[in-house]
Amino acid sequence: MDGTGAVAQAFSQQTTSPLVGMQIITATGEIFNHVDENEPMWAGEGDRSVKVQVAFAAPFQRPPHVTIGISGIDASRAQNLRFNITAEDVTREGFVLSFVTWDDTKIARASASWSAIGAAVPVSALRRGVGG
Repeated sequence: MDGTGAVAQAFSQQTTSPLVGMQIITATGEIFNHVDENEPMWAGEGDRSVKVQVAFAAPFQRPPHVTIGISGIDASRAQNLRFNITAEDVTREGFVLSFVTWDDTKIARASASWSAIGAAVPVSALRRGVGG
């Protein structure tokens, strides 16, 4: 079962740190909460995933390097904790955060922190309406 797009606003609060020629954007937020409504990551078994489309607060000149880490997880202690979290389809404008679990793992909710680091769109290009 797939929970794609379940939390479109999870990372709407982003911090942008411009450097000379570089840009760093970071955010922290909840990926999903499946315990309240008995949804697949908590109630299901087998292969399950939640995919969240993340839009950067400002575009990059080229696709940035994205790192993701778990900042919180609430899971059943009755089963092994199995999951994989990755950044997929990274573009200048955003990426897809993919959280996958399998077998009998029960995950009630999960949160993540991510950082995107890459070349900033030059200010002159932004003034001309290019790259943004």
